[in-house]
Amino acid sequence: MPVKPGRNTRNEILQLVKMRGRAAIREISQSLAITPMAVRRHVRQLQKAGLLRTEKTKQGRGRPADYCLLTDLGDGLFPRAYDRFSAELIASLALLDGEEKVNKLFEARQRQLVEKFTGRIVGKSGEARLQEVVAILCEEGYMAEYSKLSPRRFLITEHNCAIANIAQKYQQACQSELCFLAQLLQAEVQRQEHVLKGHSTCSYLVEFPAKTKAAATQPR
Repeated sequence: MPVKPGRNTRNEILQLVKMRGRAAIREISQSLAITPMAVRRHVRQLQKAGLLRTEKTKQGRGRPADYCLLTDLGDGLFPRAYDRFSAELIASLALLDGEEKVNKLFEARQRQLVEKFTGRIVGKSGEARLQEVVAILCEEGYMAEYSKLSPRRFLITEHNCAIANIAQKYQQACQSELCFLAQLLQAEVQRQEHVLKGHSTCSYLVEFPAKTKAAATQPR
């Protein structure tokens, strides 16, 4: 497949590695439809820039495969929604008014987000609702996708945490996100993987009730 004019292959490699957590040279070659030699050339340049690192992983009897992983600098290229600045503001609020005010802040933010996005899911149910919520997450910088496990069960995977610095300091942010998803989806939502617990992604198991309502849940 010919390379499209204006294509930024190195950005595509960074995004692919971000999405997968780690990616072999052969995987990148197949996904981007370029030769392994071309992938290695781009990877060397990304290594020189400090954005990627590689490691060899033994698989079976063959030669160890080269895997690419993002460095902290490379990971920092992805959206963070100015969360460092926000974390400092929250810390100032906690210092002035205490942790209870911080809890109320996250609760208020959750209500605001539900109110903001409810209009986009009205009249939708099941997978259609899920598709819209995943689109919202992508717009907010979470690089989200979903997979279908059964007619009523799905898995949402977030490949980027747009509020990483806030989440590291305030667990309320993660709980707020869980409640936000449950309210918009009108489904049972359980966290499966968590970046703060050492996973490369955050993921949520979504299970819709046997009969879903077409109307969106009204904000509390």
